[in-house]
Amino acid sequence: MITETSRQAYKKIKPFLNGKRKQIYELFKAHPNGATRQEIARWYMLKECGVCGRVNELVERGYLIEIGSKKDAISGCSTSILKPTERIA
Repeated sequence: MITETSRQAYKKIKPFLNGKRKQIYELFKAHPNGATRQEIARWYMLKECGVCGRVNELVERGYLIEIGSKKDAISGCSTSILKPTERIA
């Protein structure tokens, strides 16, 4: 039996993880050791600005966490390594 609080929690989470957010989250899930925003954009030929916006939303909601940083191979700038958190939903 599903409790009412579980249903309410599901309704709050489900609408958030859809469309582009879900796509970006799934791409990070394909890299369990983590990846940077720039790597995801390059590997999957996406616009970096679209990736960054969705990643910021996913970090804010706890879907992705920062696990370190490294120097980007192309730009030479320091960048965050992110990986998905374990979530139920």
